[in-house]
Amino acid sequence: MKEKEKVRIIGEGQLQPHDDNTEVAVLATLMRYNEKFSEYSDMLTAEMFYQEKNQSMYQCISGVITENKIADIKALCNYAKTHELPYPVDKICFLNIVKFFSIDTLEQDIQRLRKMWKQRKLWVELHLASQKVLDPMEDFDEVVNDTMNTLGEIQSDMADSGIYSFDDSVDELKEIVNDNAKGKRKSLETGFRLFDEHFLLRPTTLTIVAAFTGCGKSSLAMNIAMHTAEKGNPVAYYSLEMGKSELAARAISGKAGISSSVIVNCKLEEFQLQQFDRAIGETQGLPIYIDERATVSFDNTIKSIRTLVRTKGIKLAVIDYLQIYAQVGNSVEASLAYMARSAKNIAKECGIAVILLSQLARGKDHPTINQLRGSGQIEESADNIVLIDRPEAYPNSSIRYEGDFSDQDTHGTAKLILAKGRGVGTGNALVGFDGRFTQFYELDNKPQVEDNMPF
Repeated sequence: MKEKEKVRIIGEGQLQPHDDNTEVAVLATLMRYNEKFSEYSDMLTAEMFYQEKNQSMYQCISGVITENKIADIKALCNYAKTHELPYPVDKICFLNIVKFFSIDTLEQDIQRLRKMWKQRKLWVELHLASQKVLDPMEDFDEVVNDTMNTLGEIQSDMADSGIYSFDDSVDELKEIVNDNAKGKRKSLETGFRLFDEHFLLRPTTLTIVAAFTGCGKSSLAMNIAMHTAEKGNPVAYYSLEMGKSELAARAISGKAGISSSVIVNCKLEEFQLQQFDRAIGETQGLPIYIDERATVSFDNTIKSIRTLVRTKGIKLAVIDYLQIYAQVGNSVEASLAYMARSAKNIAKECGIAVILLSQLARGKDHPTINQLRGSGQIEESADNIVLIDRPEAYPNSSIRYEGDFSDQDTHGTAKLILAKGRGVGTGNALVGFDGRFTQFYELDNKPQVEDNMPF
């Protein structure tokens, strides 16, 4: 039975927490200011509206804007005619509410709407639990445990966090200092000195890893995800380009001594199968989670991160990559800015590190922070920006490194450029790159692969 059906049945004859004026104000404001939908879409669902008529109107507004159309009366009515809705709505329904917009109080109205929705959820769970407790066919302990878990999740979501006194802030700082004194790291270990010595993957941080096409953004991100997971820190990995089996092949390629393309596409020889099985054994049980459904939209990815923090305790989320997601809103620049802000916000909200991959626009021989594709606001949202310079991957193979490492061989190497590090400075590092296994590594820690391994 769906939750709203449970609400109707259990709540028959009883008034539940709701406010029609708040619901109408949110709907009218989203109709008038379509651009606000992208900003708040991850906080809203149709079920948050108590009245079925309001649920239907929200579905129309959400559906029209998601289709990149302007949510005017004509578009909303057309959507209502062509989609199944819980309540039939027409032109009059939308005209009756359009004047009640309130842009100045939209955020407060949405928060109030969410609070009342969660109060209704608590109310429903308590009533269901009271019925089950009296049912002799139900296991009492199981009912109590299930109810406590559900109520805890709802209460956690409802908690008004975010406002702290200065003393609270100092207490947290003292805890960090004490942990440092005991050798406990707050930042995640990646296996790359540039990241680890600058403490880039700290809780609440957004790190942009950017490069030209084909230079290894995904490879570096996967290498970091693997190392982080091997240290016991759960990781979520979101990829629009690769399915879960291809990601797994990328992850174990270096350990197996077989290229990922061979693993996926070729019949392995007996000794290759042995190497493959050994690599599977070494990586079995790694806490890396891949949610393929969440890559339908950036908002879905953000929602998935929030869920995996709660259910799997992830400490790092990798999003591969920014520009491939569907546009949100009316312009590319506004869309990318929105997604970058959302990535930063979820890192801060959940207390995790987020790595967001981004393409760089071509035009120069070496990457610079100015080439972040589509929006300068990506730079503003990021705590750290790491650029990958790998001349070997460029069409002109005669290009050498600039500045640091200009005397170094570009074959089998890459330069990592910390172009922005909020509170930690900037810097460069030269690392190795093995194209056979799409694997980055520290040059003094080159992976050992048997000479007779096929690639």
